[in-house]
Amino acid sequence: MTTRTSPPDPAATAHRLRVSDPADVLAALPALLGFTPERSLILVCLGGPVGTALGAVLRHDLILPDEFDDPYVITDAMVAAIDLFASVCARERARKAIAFVVDEASDDEYDSAAVAYEAVAEALFDRLDDVGTELVGVHSVAEIAKGRFWWSLLDDPRSGFLPDPQTSAIMAAHVAEGRQIRRSRDELAATLQRASAIERATIADHIDNARESSVLARKLATAKPDPTERSRRELNMVLAHIAVAESGQRLLAPEIAELSLALANSMVRDAMLAVAVGPYAVAAEQLWLTMARALPDPERSTAATLLGFSAYVRGDGPLAGIAFEAALDSDPVHYLARLLDGVLQTGMRPTELLPIADAGFEAARLLGVTLPPAVIA
Repeated sequence: MTTRTSPPDPAATAHRLRVSDPADVLAALPALLGFTPERSLILVCLGGPVGTALGAVLRHDLILPDEFDDPYVITDAMVAAIDLFASVCARERARKAIAFVVDEASDDEYDSAAVAYEAVAEALFDRLDDVGTELVGVHSVAEIAKGRFWWSLLDDPRSGFLPDPQTSAIMAAHVAEGRQIRRSRDELAATLQRASAIERATIADHIDNARESSVLARKLATAKPDPTERSRRELNMVLAHIAVAESGQRLLAPEIAELSLALANSMVRDAMLAVAVGPYAVAAEQLWLTMARALPDPERSTAATLLGFSAYVRGDGPLAGIAFEAALDSDPVHYLARLLDGVLQTGMRPTELLPIADAGFEAARLLGVTLPPAVIA
């Protein structure tokens, strides 16, 4: 039910996308979102001098009135989604926007569900107009697949059949870059599928057995001539695991527990934010993914948050959203997860997160560790 924002995609601007052709944009949505959307309201922001430059891509679950409710009254969830879409358009200074309703319940404009779609489209049109964004079209399709019929709302006569999404220029660019396009959001969420209850319980036991001594050692270190020595060792231990993460070597339960306890140290955790923009970002992301699958609650939250931050700064808004959702499900009051999820919801660009990574470099420096310089700028 939550809204996820896909930051502006460089591939979309480097490869031609005819935003004047709804079919072209519809076919590109799986590549733009990272998965094939289902039952969704999607908004594509358009900027530039004439409103043709691709901006943020936003998606929200399509929540329509129940069967016996008035279809002309939009749900509270859709009101909130439309308000958020408008705030992102205002922030992006989007001149124009184009919207899509993807819903298997409707195959054409004469379907009974079209009444509810019209209500959503009209509310979206009015709300975007309030912030100075022109909604140039709202189009509906049952499924984003080759040959599916699409049609338009708001008295727009345009309709047609979708080209093959696999032949989209943006899809080709993403595949060439090694990006995965998931068949659905559920498939994307499954990348964080949790380990068995037995495995998580075993790791939880290791954490519980070592937690007291870990906290005590950290406290005692503050009275030593070098009060950062303990934290520095924890940071170097995490960095050592990152260095070998891509080898595929399976982590043992005691190692995952030790890593989790190290990340409970806020200085170590903050330093990891800098790794997301450095040369070991891919390896670190693999480690966070492994930990997010294996750790119990609430320890899972920090690993999932680091995974989300790493995905966000490299432009993968959908994975970032899934990761932050997992983090907050594990620990609803996790401060960093709530902060970053809120930032994602507002459509902030990945480059605007670089000061957070800079704070990570500073945290490492205070511990006496020099991290490799950023490769994302």
